[in-house]
Amino acid sequence: MKNLVEKANDDESDTLIRLIQVMRDDDVINKKVIEMLKLESYQRRIVLNNWLEHLCGQHAPQNLLKALSCIFDDRIAEQILALINDHKI
Repeated sequence: MKNLVEKANDDESDTLIRLIQVMRDDDVINKKVIEMLKLESYQRRIVLNNWLEHLCGQHAPQNLLKALSCIFDDRIAEQILALINDHKI
């Protein structure tokens, strides 16, 4: 995780750390994020966009929405999936 966080700017680092924390704390989010990370880029973005719209309608916290939004980025999504596979988050 340190390598992933070192490559990100401060704002991205905070967001990535928040995403990992949320995934550790919430089994539903963890499963859903892992499922999305395994999808092809285009498909992941569609599923993620739909989920974020649903969460917005549920008035989810902005920091959760921001953390989840980081996986729109292919590079970040790949790195998080590698991190999950390496460390069994």
